[in-house]
Amino acid sequence: MNKPTVLVTGATGFVGRYVVRKLCEKGYSVKACARTHVADDTFSALHGVDVVPVNILDRRSLMEALKGVEIVYHFAALVSSHTTKEQLSLANLEGTKNVWECAVESGVKQALYCSSTAVYGLLAKSDQAITEDVRARAVEPYGNTKLMGETAALEIAAKSGLHTTIIRPVAIFGPGEHTPFGKQLRDAAISKLLIAGGFQNKKFNFVHVEDVAEAAIYLMQQDISSGEIYNITVNEPILFEEAFRAYIRVLDRAGSSYARIKALAMVSTLLHKVPSVIHFISNIVGERFVFRIWHPGFDLNYSSAKLMDTSFKFKWNDFEEVFNSCLNKN
Repeated sequence: MNKPTVLVTGATGFVGRYVVRKLCEKGYSVKACARTHVADDTFSALHGVDVVPVNILDRRSLMEALKGVEIVYHFAALVSSHTTKEQLSLANLEGTKNVWECAVESGVKQALYCSSTAVYGLLAKSDQAITEDVRARAVEPYGNTKLMGETAALEIAAKSGLHTTIIRPVAIFGPGEHTPFGKQLRDAAISKLLIAGGFQNKKFNFVHVEDVAEAAIYLMQQDISSGEIYNITVNEPILFEEAFRAYIRVLDRAGSSYARIKALAMVSTLLHKVPSVIHFISNIVGERFVFRIWHPGFDLNYSSAKLMDTSFKFKWNDFEEVFNSCLNKN
């Protein structure tokens, strides 16, 4: 029996590319939505991919792309911290409304919305890992617009009957990672000391991009109720100190091309043993020489117990392997 045709928004993005690839591997026919021109080799090796021009703010292009589609994966989003609240709202809220309303009008049966653990906000801080039962209270523009997007999708789903699933990934790592934080970290690695600030003795969650894609597809194949929300994260957080040691071990194996990065990492490790020096460098020397790894919310931990109760298994549980997968990848 032929599998249904699937549409993926944000198909050329970091996670979207993996979703398209995984869907093709599983035998789906995929409409990969791209707002701009796609290089000829982006999906050339994949069978069953039709690249279609779509702007999620343009309902006409959405309706055209949705012809014959039964399942929608919505990964298109604006994440840059340098954009205005209005721009974030336009893409992450109005764009999502358009996708869900057009999906309903086109007779789509299932839709998945990729949100973020940013929706929980800093007010969710707790000694316990944050589950989906914790009330989302986003406090910054990106998280707030993703939460509004969630609400809009669920409201439309409740009125129309469109089966909707929400996923909330944590910080995503993997080859080709290009989120704002990831880009800053790569830029910092070649020219700055890595300063963790208040991150010592604290843990953080992570997830590999391949596991996000697999979880999204897996959940759409399960017999679950519409409106369910799932955190996507390796369930056991890692201590910052251990993650840093893993980072250095990966650089050890990487060879001479990473010698400068390794040297900076080693210096950073030594500085972390002298808090007074860290304080001086981070507050006096300034951002020209220092990259602050710790950002608000990075000391929150999240639970994926609900996802794992569905029998989903993460492939990338080891942070060192995750880091290693990113090496020499663009």
